[in-house]
Amino acid sequence: MRLFLFFSCLFVGLQAQAGLVILQYHHVDESTPAITSVSPEVFRSHMQLLEDEGMTVVDLEDAMLNLLAGEPLPERAVAITFDDAYQSIFDHAWPELNARDWPFTVFVNTDAVDGRYSDMMDWDALRTLQKHGALIANHTRSHPYLLELPAGTTAREWWENEINGAEKRIEEETGRSPKIFAYPYGEYTPELVNWLKSEGYIAFGQQSGAVGATSHPQVIPRFPASGAYADTNTLKTKLHSLPFAIQPEDSADPILTGKAPGLTLHIPVQDFLPRQLACYAAGVGKLALQTEEDNGIVEVSMQQDSPVRSGRSRYNCTAPSLSQPGRYYWYSQLWINTDIKNR
Repeated sequence: MRLFLFFSCLFVGLQAQAGLVILQYHHVDESTPAITSVSPEVFRSHMQLLEDEGMTVVDLEDAMLNLLAGEPLPERAVAITFDDAYQSIFDHAWPELNARDWPFTVFVNTDAVDGRYSDMMDWDALRTLQKHGALIANHTRSHPYLLELPAGTTAREWWENEINGAEKRIEEETGRSPKIFAYPYGEYTPELVNWLKSEGYIAFGQQSGAVGATSHPQVIPRFPASGAYADTNTLKTKLHSLPFAIQPEDSADPILTGKAPGLTLHIPVQDFLPRQLACYAAGVGKLALQTEEDNGIVEVSMQQDSPVRSGRSRYNCTAPSLSQPGRYYWYSQLWINTDIKNR
């Protein structure tokens, strides 16, 4: 009996951590830029995949508040998000979501909506979506490169105008100020992250990975599901990904200074074997790792051999789950090369 209890406790300690997978879309159309688009037919296949895989589609705001408060989420929770409030979301995505009574989030750059751009929804359409369970959230006023400060203003003045200004418009038009924010182009700096924290925002990037209770509240990952990332086979693996229990302080400054980026993570060893950790650099491949384990924490350090040559890059780290075969822990770190205009 004692032996049985020992192994039972050991197995509980190895259980996969509860988490959330967030999907990111832009256009749902066949005539828009391929890199940020998914066709209505492919989007329909994605929604069918969620059903087939037994995913529970959850409200993003409720799920994040529960996660960060340490409250449980449904098994295989997934949230669906759209950036930029394109009309194709209303025309092609909403019918699929509405038929299933699934919640979703639209991140809105409010100047484009106020300006009645032809490819954007108007406020009436957004309010219609809200009445049917959509969350209308903040994507700045003008969708700028937040790392490029305009002349004659301070960073805080610009953030106040672009982010709090958009939040005010959303509240005026929808009656709510959820303070849920998505970075344009997924770009952020430590200074912007700290400002958003002081203003009470939860903020989302475009780096991949699952979300857990210890995820940085202002650097929340999402899985892009358009363009090159629309393949249902790879999407299936991402849907079942799990969050490493990495603390927010391990999130590195993404801004590069010309040298090859280095990253050190401290990961509690739960439900995976440290020797099965693997990390990859975009466009480079598998990285050599230096690991050291102490008191149930594995410290893993990595650095690619050469500087990043593109405008943006990532390190992705994964490890297979011991308790749930076929599922992988997943963490991504964004890098931004500000010397290259490649967005």
